[in-house]
Amino acid sequence: MPNWNENEYIRRANEIAVAHAASKRSINDLAEKVARENCLNPDEIRTLTRLANVAAFQELFKAKDDGDKMVEFETGDPEAVIRRIVDEEPPQSANIHNDKLAAYTAVPDMMRAKRLGREFDAAEKVAAYDDVPERPLRPDMTVLALRKLASEFEIEQLGAAHRWETKLAELTQVFRRPAGYGPVYTDFEKDAYAVYGMDIVPELTLLRENLRMPAPNPDPEKVASLCERHVADATKELSVLEQAKQAREDYVRFGCGLEWIDKNMPALGR
Repeated sequence: MPNWNENEYIRRANEIAVAHAASKRSINDLAEKVARENCLNPDEIRTLTRLANVAAFQELFKAKDDGDKMVEFETGDPEAVIRRIVDEEPPQSANIHNDKLAAYTAVPDMMRAKRLGREFDAAEKVAAYDDVPERPLRPDMTVLALRKLASEFEIEQLGAAHRWETKLAELTQVFRRPAGYGPVYTDFEKDAYAVYGMDIVPELTLLRENLRMPAPNPDPEKVASLCERHVADATKELSVLEQAKQAREDYVRFGCGLEWIDKNMPALGR
């Protein structure tokens, strides 16, 4: 049985996560392979599989760059991995000795009951793990990993919110200049709709609020027509608007990550 510390569990879990992301092989299969190669006991399998679930989520979350905010994958089931390994254990040699004892009529009734039933075999499978001294494991290791990840996501989410407000405040200062000393807001808004379509409404809503203008009420058909026909020049203001939009998308993405952690914390923390 390996004498792994926390860092080793995390390293092995990360390897499983990378392999899962690259090959789409199930976490159960990958965890089972590591468990068999290293003769892990049930508690160690539980720790490894649960940490692999967390690592797989992180790995897939980092790879999300297509605008999709959801991370969907089949989490590993540590109990299923344990059952696979335990149910395939070969019969123990003690069964053979017990059969030899059965040749004698003086076999105690208790021993006969064990030999003829499933009780003896089940006891032998447990003994295969129990006869090796176990190093105490931290049952809360997965919970701690999830809490650490949640803290990181919360910090990133706060940073994204700050970037969003900062970029829009920067644009607000540009369009507060007197007429003739900067770009015209209506032209900028037209360009924004042409480039980003209806996706840019949240940014324009706050920008108009900052400028004390009525809330936008765009016609989807007119916006679609702008996207098809109007060609917008690349400007510094549109670049700042793009950064604000990206910050909002990051905020939503990290929010989805926090929802995943909250949903899986009870299951993975058992």
